[in-house]
This record gives sequence, C-alpha cells and structure tokens, in this order.
Amino acid sequence: MDFRQKAEEFLEDWSAEEAQQKVKIALFGQPGSGKSSLINELIGEKVAAVSTTTDTTKQAQIVEHQGAVFVDLPGYDTSEFPANEYFSAFHPLQYDIFVCVFSNKLHEADTVFFRRLQAENRVCLFVRNKSDGIYDAGKTLAQSQAEIQADVAAQIGVEVPVLFTSCRTDKSAQERGIAQLEEAIAARLDPALKDRFIRSVKAYTINVLNQKKAESRKYINDAMVKGAINGLNPIVGVDVTIDVEIMRRMYAHIRETFGITEEELNSSKIKDKLVDLIMRGIKKDTIILGLRKVMTENMQKRLAKYLPYVGQAASMGLAAAMMYYLGYEYVDACYTFAQGRLMYEIGKGKA
Repeated sequence: MDFRQKAEEFLEDWSAEEAQQKVKIALFGQPGSGKSSLINELIGEKVAAVSTTTDTTKQAQIVEHQGAVFVDLPGYDTSEFPANEYFSAFHPLQYDIFVCVFSNKLHEADTVFFRRLQAENRVCLFVRNKSDGIYDAGKTLAQSQAEIQADVAAQIGVEVPVLFTSCRTDKSAQERGIAQLEEAIAARLDPALKDRFIRSVKAYTINVLNQKKAESRKYINDAMVKGAINGLNPIVGVDVTIDVEIMRRMYAHIRETFGITEEELNSSKIKDKLVDLIMRGIKKDTIILGLRKVMTENMQKRLAKYLPYVGQAASMGLAAAMMYYLGYEYVDACYTFAQGRLMYEIGKGKA
C-alpha cells in the first residue's frame, strides 16, 4: 500500500469536508436595524460592512468565518426587493437558522417573512437591537421590554422570547445581550452545527470557552477516526512532510477555535512556556521537534493513557496515542491562554 498517496488523499478529503461543513446563519430585518453590527459582535471582529445609512444592504452580504457563514439579508418587501421577487433572488430557505433583527417596532414585512419561515418549520430568533435607546417616560426598562415582547407576540401570533442587544461597546457583552444571543443561537442548532457555530464565534463567557475546548477535542477525535477509516494506519510515521501537515492543520484549527493569532502571540507581553508551546505549533521545524520529543522512550508511558480514547482508531496504537497527546496538550495550552484573556476582558468590562 502506498501510504503517502493514502495520506495525500486523506488531506484532500479532509480539506474538502471542512470547506463544505459550515453552519449558515441568516439575519433579516429592515434596513438600519444593525444586522451587520451584530455579525461583527458575534465574530468579535469588524468583518461585515457597517454604515449609518438605512439602505446599506442592496444585496445579501455574506461573511464566512471559520466554520460559519453569516448572511446579512436585505430588507424583505422593500422598494428594492419586493415580496414577489425576494425568495427567488436570495433563496433564504437554504440557511440553517434565522435571526429577525429590529430596532424600533417589528415591521409588518418581517412578520410576513417570519410566517413564511414558520410554514417551513424553520428556526427563527427575534432580536430587538439598539436596546440602549429604549426609553419611555414613566416606565422602567423591564416594563418597556415587556411591552415590546407583547407587541411582537401580537404581531406574529405566537409567544416567542425576544432578545435585547446593543452593539455599543461602552458596556460588557453580557450587559449588551451579545453573550445571550450567542448562547441562544447555539441552543437552537443540532450538535454538529452547534460545534461549528461555537468554533466560529468569540467567547464572551466561560461556558462558551468550555464548549470551544470540547469542540477542539472532538475535532482531534474525528481526525483520528477519519484517518483510520481511510486506511491511514498509522497517521504518524507515513512521511515527515505529511505528518507535519496533518499536525499543522490540527494546531491551526485549535488556535482559530480559541481566536488566537500569531500576531497576538508575538505581541504578548508575557513570554512564558504557555506562549512558547502555542508558538511551536505554527512553524514546520518546531512541529518536527515536538513529534521527535514525543517519540522518545520515556514519553511512551505517558502516551499509554491516551490509547483508551482512540476508539475506532485503536489499531493505530502508539502513533494514534501520540496524535492524541500532542493535540490534547495543544488544546489545553490554547484554552488556558484564552481563559486568561477572557478574564482580563471581563475585568475591563469588555466581555
């Protein structure tokens, strides 16, 4: 058997599968409601174009980030896109979950759009954005929010929870409802889609950070099983070039899941063993050193404890255990780094 060819085929299939398996999230609502700003908040980066005008979205704005595709749909039944042309123009039923965003009253057009989704049994969340501007003399914020929720229920004909968000950054993500929106979306997705969503969004809470850790470990497990199914036994030991490429992709996936960039590591004021370990997963030569280190005799006993986790890849023996060890070690390092960053941001009121 040509293991090198098998390994190369495995890498090609792995890349193709990762490219296809993305959770697709559509945000709809009238122009000016702040859909693009919410996408940026969820990702934690300014990737979606935002404008102060009310007719920015002339076409669907698509933002791909890691395992997710966020789509800012134009307003439904507007002069630009009337109702009878909308579905043929944007094919919205292709998306996995919908978020209806409004910033004042819920528009009738959005109610009509929701009813179409409801008829197709599609999941839809309601978000009252720009909630920092909610004010009604003589009423508390809670009373005003209750009235908004009641108004939404009256319009769409069913009781639904309404999430209240703000994209102003003068308060924490918890206070602005961004963390709650993140967890509400995750809760409505099936497990596979939830993993991709969690991987792609910024962790504003320890809960989401813990889910990122679980997703990263699951990714390692899946990679091992896929390798075994494809007849790649063992993965490590086929060819140093292939070995390093597999490890490089695994490490990159883990760093991206925790939102750790090479620039952040280089600019870190604290240069310790943790940062050094994460940095070692970036360059080819340091990855090779890591592989060699694990293959030493005194490491084999430490690897033995990973063999029970190999599962379907049990026939891969020590090589699979080595992959597990290196992968889990890297996940733990990235988690600890991201946890420290999150605690700092919470202390500064940014998360």
